Amino acid sequence: MVMSCISLFVPRNLSQIVAAGVVSGLFAFGPQTSSAERIELGSLLEQMIDRRVVAQFPEPAFVCRQASSYNRHSITPDRPDWFTGGDFDQFYGCDIMEGRKEWIMLDVPGPGVVTRWWQTQYRCSGTIRVYLDRIEEPIFKGTGDQLVAGDVITGPPLAANRGGGRNLYLPIPFREHCKITFESSNRKADFTEKKPRFTNESLFYVINYLRYAGGVDVKSLTRSDLESSRELIARVGQALLQPEKHKLDIQRNVAGAARTLNPGQTFTRKVSGRGAIASIRVNIRAEDIAQAMRSTVITAAFDGRETVWAPVGEFFGAGLGVNPCKSWWSTVDEDGWMACWWPMPYKESAEVSIINHGATYPVHLELDDLGIADWRWTDRTMYFHTAWRGQNQIESVGGDIKNMELWNYITIDGRGVYVGDSLSLYNRPRIDWGDERWIGPWWGEGDEQIWVDGESFPSHFGTGSEDYFGYAFNYTRPFEAPFHAQPIAQGNWGIGHTTNVRGRVHDRIPFKTRLKFDMELFHWQPNRRIDYATTTHWYAFDGATCNGLRSIAKVREKVGVQLSEINGKTKPSNE
Repeated sequence: MVMSCISLFVPRNLSQIVAAGVVSGLFAFGPQTSSAERIELGSLLEQMIDRRVVAQFPEPAFVCRQASSYNRHSITPDRPDWFTGGDFDQFYGCDIMEGRKEWIMLDVPGPGVVTRWWQTQYRCSGTIRVYLDRIEEPIFKGTGDQLVAGDVITGPPLAANRGGGRNLYLPIPFREHCKITFESSNRKADFTEKKPRFTNESLFYVINYLRYAGGVDVKSLTRSDLESSRELIARVGQALLQPEKHKLDIQRNVAGAARTLNPGQTFTRKVSGRGAIASIRVNIRAEDIAQAMRSTVITAAFDGRETVWAPVGEFFGAGLGVNPCKSWWSTVDEDGWMACWWPMPYKESAEVSIINHGATYPVHLELDDLGIADWRWTDRTMYFHTAWRGQNQIESVGGDIKNMELWNYITIDGRGVYVGDSLSLYNRPRIDWGDERWIGPWWGEGDEQIWVDGESFPSHFGTGSEDYFGYAFNYTRPFEAPFHAQPIAQGNWGIGHTTNVRGRVHDRIPFKTRLKFDMELFHWQPNRRIDYATTTHWYAFDGATCNGLRSIAKVREKVGVQLSEINGKTKPSNE
């Protein structure tokens, strides 16, 4: 028997309800559509390693939304409490199930797919249940460590604990309805308060999901589907861990070369004949490699229009310096070779250029052969885009939420699909040098806010910057995974660089007219200065525009020094 227990932490206005997707019938899809191909676990797994998928506008169409434990005091940007922390133990209501209270993390009508599930807790206890199609018996039941990071649903690499964040990337399709709930393990918790008091369980969660129009044929996941798909799941997992072996089939090559680029010099390779660039590999060496990774820029143009402009290190996810990392979309090796496998289709021609915008030193470049794949251009095919935005010496406001600032990753006007990003920053916290007190030097308390097609409330409202990138609690060690990574983490608890990377497949975000991605800049320490730069990847139809920077002056600015260059007995300047 199910009874409802309405909490004040249900979304408080209609725009939030629509954004959260917790009430059926409110989301306007337009005309109903259907697809000849059934969407089920097997097809979703195959699509996960089909690199062509991201370059085609989705068919059947879907929207990507997010449920999370963001603080429910955030109602409208016009109110002073829009910026706030406490993004845990926040739910969309609760149900009483056979006498127990189950707090609602997700409650959405189908057809749809849960695509990416992240969560963490101070103490990983309590019971999570996943219900499909309003059946009272959950298909999955267990702790977060068992379900999201363990092998109850699947195993690594699709489920794992990385940096304290539990991550599940196995898609969970549902035909009619999906509900995910949390039951506290604290039997003495006081549930009479407005907010449940779980006594140190502190559940933070972010769940991305897709919704299709009515009439799209989606088969709900069953346990027998999991069992019959074990071999496919293993094959997909192995492919995700070996991205270099699973790029698009290369049909021809355009010869690369080795060059020394003096300041201001450019090296370009041109491609003709319809196809798609499927592989780019670059190695650069320089006297100051961290600076060279920022000041050396890669550009790409397709059918005469330049859509890619970014520092080389950040384009490939290395950040500033040679920081080894392997993910599904890009890899950085210890020897400095960097590769990416985003499909970059074009109708007639393409070109890739490497430019040394540094003001002082030459850069020694090796560009491997460009791998070109065949491509059948259709009315769903989109062009690949990459943009960069950066600013040095941003002064943080600490816990002063009234003066919180937002960093705009990107604002795109046009029609397309958002597929990934990376963050490179240099943190300059106050450190305990024996003569002053300090609070933690963590820079990433701010939440993401992604607004799609003129929403009145962001359909993606997160719980912390590191949560967006799949880890937790300012984890201070590098890690890598197919769809998220942290190649360097010096700046998470001290002075130095941090780079975070996230790539998307099933959790990609389609937009019809506009996408705006903001991140709160919420540092624990006031009056600290950080260098902050973001690189974003998306696909769009011809005519799309964005506010990315193409600034030689910005990429020439001095980047922060590496920790190894700092004398530990000397107090470094915040300047």
